[in-house]
Amino acid sequence: MDATRRFLTSMGLPAGDANELPTSAKRFPDGAQYRVEIPSTEGPAALAAIVEESNRYDVTIHRVSQGSGVLLMTDNEITEMALLAKTNGMEVSLFARPNAAWDTGAMAVSSGGKTVGPRLRGQEQLVQCLEDVKRAANLGIRSVLLADEGALWVADEMRRQGELPADFQFKMSVMMASANPAAIRLME
Repeated sequence: MDATRRFLTSMGLPAGDANELPTSAKRFPDGAQYRVEIPSTEGPAALAAIVEESNRYDVTIHRVSQGSGVLLMTDNEITEMALLAKTNGMEVSLFARPNAAWDTGAMAVSSGGKTVGPRLRGQEQLVQCLEDVKRAANLGIRSVLLADEGALWVADEMRRQGELPADFQFKMSVMMASANPAAIRLME
């Protein structure tokens, strides 16, 4: 095991689990150590309620995320959320979909295929997901949730080549289930 641990260390990965976790030196662009995010903000009415309550209790909300997806929202709903968030200094991250669980095949519900449910199934779902990302960007959104490494890779390349705004962000969904440092490094 020592040779494997040395190899992992040579790659800049931990040799094992960090049982005594060090303090992270990572910070947000403004120097802050943490952010407050409200998940499952399913539409403009929910976002308006969050804004109202955050003002009432004087709590800063940095980001809201929405899980049903760009695909299920109207242009007006997306634009309204983008404007409301921008006006109140918040980020909005909308899920880019569809995924295998929404497809016609039975793979995602089979005993061996359940882990593929959140992922994109086939090239057509990749195309549809990327169209969701572009639609969100065109309507003023600057962050999407992704649950597929391939979509992340292509969307990042789209941003690099100017197909998406330079300030566009990708948030990896918990559905990617990254469970080790190497997988997380790939997503960074």
